[in-house]
Amino acid sequence: MTREVDEDDDAARRVRLEGRAELLEATRLRYRALVNALKAFTWKSRVRANAALVQELARVQDSVDAALEHVHRRARIEGWPPACEVLRCQHEVEALRAELLRLLSRRLDQPLPDTAMRPGLEALETQVVTAPRLVLPHQRWSTAIEVLPSNVPELQHAFLFGRKAEQLFGRPQSGPARLPMSLDELDDFLEQWSDGVASLEAVWARLVRIDATGAMVRYLRKRSRRALTTPLRSGPELLLFAEFWRQMAVFRMDAVLNERLSPVQWREDERFGLVRWLWHREHNVPTPLKLGNEPREALFELACALTELPKTVERAPLVMGGLIPVARQADRLRGGEDWRRVHDELRLLVRVVWAPRRGRAPEAQETLEDLVRALRDSG
Repeated sequence: MTREVDEDDDAARRVRLEGRAELLEATRLRYRALVNALKAFTWKSRVRANAALVQELARVQDSVDAALEHVHRRARIEGWPPACEVLRCQHEVEALRAELLRLLSRRLDQPLPDTAMRPGLEALETQVVTAPRLVLPHQRWSTAIEVLPSNVPELQHAFLFGRKAEQLFGRPQSGPARLPMSLDELDDFLEQWSDGVASLEAVWARLVRIDATGAMVRYLRKRSRRALTTPLRSGPELLLFAEFWRQMAVFRMDAVLNERLSPVQWREDERFGLVRWLWHREHNVPTPLKLGNEPREALFELACALTELPKTVERAPLVMGGLIPVARQADRLRGGEDWRRVHDELRLLVRVVWAPRRGRAPEAQETLEDLVRALRDSG
């Protein structure tokens, strides 16, 4: 009967600890495994083989320390018996923690105070797990698996980013270059872009630090150009998946820009603003283009109008005639490369439109505004 009461009390204590007891139990196993690894003669290879363990311990260490303090405080306030299961676990974790801290100090050859458990684990990972090394050709994949466990936080963020890109840009397209998504989906993805790419680059940077010759990173980047057709099981596979869909998202967005805005050469910092503007245009939802540069906005509007004309060239006078103010604004970039390319396209269009209607086109067409006026007058 007494044993049943004690078990009930232990269960009640675990409930009141709100998951802290389970955290300490898991930590007890992890501490013991890492202590055994650090005691071994081949401790460096043992630690490298348990890279995920080191990473996970460093990640949760602050929570473990807080849980130990919380259990200690509640046991004192509530008068828990020393023999209860939760306190036995706490004492074992504290003993293993102290032993682990001593081993870390010895293996890292630097004294670590009691408050430096997490920095010590991070230093162990940096100096042993992610230390630069020579990776032979037959070791590239196995080394990548070893040094890039799937629970690395940046890798998890990059994977979720890649999954989102797959969901949007893996959809069937209704044309050669379209954006098959809603505006909310597009905006949500563009908002996540910076954080997703930063996480992905952080993972690559981790591998670059490890790969003394760069051969492993080149090997993985080459593999990332192909879509994975097998289930994702390892950290490197998550990385390849995320990188492939990052590249695919860029490719699909750039295909839309190249098809719709040729001959103007857009810049990297203009990509997202242009993509969003083209989504509205594709769905017949008028919205102004906002790039913070009115002449370039006007130039893009002229270029987009030109790419929409080939199927209905006979409507050029009507469509382009309403763009005289836009052309006047774009002429502020007169003489630039993009301006010249649009000027050449418009001049050719003027000749094509005038020839069957009014004969030879007028010669005095020095500006974009002149050319758009000529198109209007050809109607």
